[in-house]
Amino acid sequence: MADLAGLFIVRREKILIAKLLNIDRSKVLEVDHHTAHAYAAYYGSPFNTMKSLVFTLDGEGDKLCATVNIYEGSRTQRIAATHLGHSIGWIYMDTTQFLGMKPNEHEYKVMGLAPYAKPYGVDKVYNRIKDMLDLDRKNPLIFKSKLDTHRTIPYFQKVLKFQRFDFIAGAVQRLTENVVSRWIKTAIQKTGIKRIVLGGGVFMNVKANMKIMEMSEVQYLYIFPSCGDESTPIGACFYGYRYLCQRQNKKFLCEPLKDLYLGQEFSDLEIEQVLHREEIFDKYEVKKIDDIETEIARLLSENQIVARVSGRMEWGARALGNRSILANPSDYENIRILNEWVKDRDFWMPFTPTILEEREQDYVINPKNVSAPYMALTFRTKELAKKHLKAAIHPYDFTARVQVLKEDWNPSFYKIIKEFERLTGIGGVLNTSFNLHGQPLVCSPEDALKTVEDSELKFLALGNFLISKERSG
Repeated sequence: MADLAGLFIVRREKILIAKLLNIDRSKVLEVDHHTAHAYAAYYGSPFNTMKSLVFTLDGEGDKLCATVNIYEGSRTQRIAATHLGHSIGWIYMDTTQFLGMKPNEHEYKVMGLAPYAKPYGVDKVYNRIKDMLDLDRKNPLIFKSKLDTHRTIPYFQKVLKFQRFDFIAGAVQRLTENVVSRWIKTAIQKTGIKRIVLGGGVFMNVKANMKIMEMSEVQYLYIFPSCGDESTPIGACFYGYRYLCQRQNKKFLCEPLKDLYLGQEFSDLEIEQVLHREEIFDKYEVKKIDDIETEIARLLSENQIVARVSGRMEWGARALGNRSILANPSDYENIRILNEWVKDRDFWMPFTPTILEEREQDYVINPKNVSAPYMALTFRTKELAKKHLKAAIHPYDFTARVQVLKEDWNPSFYKIIKEFERLTGIGGVLNTSFNLHGQPLVCSPEDALKTVEDSELKFLALGNFLISKERSG
């Protein structure tokens, strides 16, 4: 009955989409959830002509929570799939709710909290929950839980009553890292394939991704950026393109994903019109500066905090410089200032750095040269990072969720950091998303101005206009 209901929903959606687009219904294709994740991750990767192991892992989608696949060019094969009732993603989501945070949104807070927990406390809680999910003994390419993972909260209420919140966060993070790492290790051993591609919401867990990266069995690694459900339309596009190539007897070749600056941009003329309309010239000091990157770098070197809107907005969950708040990463006091002025983040949450590509080896430990332009995983840091980037790394375990910036991907942002390096010797900046806590990333000049008005931010670089709340002279 459930399958018939699903077919009815798909048919209804096809009719609605065809009507909306005024096209024949036969042109509307459907692709299942985990195939979309896999297509996005593999065909968006630099490995998309090479034999790779493709893993998808999330809370659930189309009755599954995980798949293991072998992809090589246009050849695709799913070799294992886990039913939605055995979901590590659901366990993590319910942990978020159990700890009094917002499920399906605040999982990153649990991850950020976990490193603070003392090992003895984590051990204590982990021993109570470690058997709730494991790899299936008959087929270790799938997960097997002792209970339906949709019933995680009632289980936690029994076994974790009166346990400390940080111990719980640390234990669930450890469970996630351990079971997912063993799952990937088993697949590598069974297939002999060491080139790994990851997609699906669980792989937004940057600490688990670091554990995977550090596994000796993993030779090459690619994690699709912002790989939650927002990435499935990209996979659907690859799927549709492959379908068209097959229909037209053309070779199916995809360009790998590069930078993520895929959103709207606004010209200086459009920005100026907004500034006039909002009477910003009368209210604040406004300067149009041809070389605004150098001026931003100067302000950062003087320990000012600058919000920036420039060029096309980045796609996905991470601010990558074009809709960012920037600060000097060497001053630990900037954490408090940012939280009090605008971010209102939980006190345990770290900020993140953007570093120049040529300074990567100075700051992070990356012996496999895993590409890291998207803030998709954390790295252990070197001693210099603890000095230069101390406000932009985790204050307890000293890991960093870095954006390694290539000059040709964002020349303007690169120029800011390069000039900041010339002034200070520091090859990176603190980079956090330009938004108020709980609100989406700003997009337009209007969004940026409203956020500045509703916060204590003093400087806004809007295109080539520098807006200062404090008039000089």
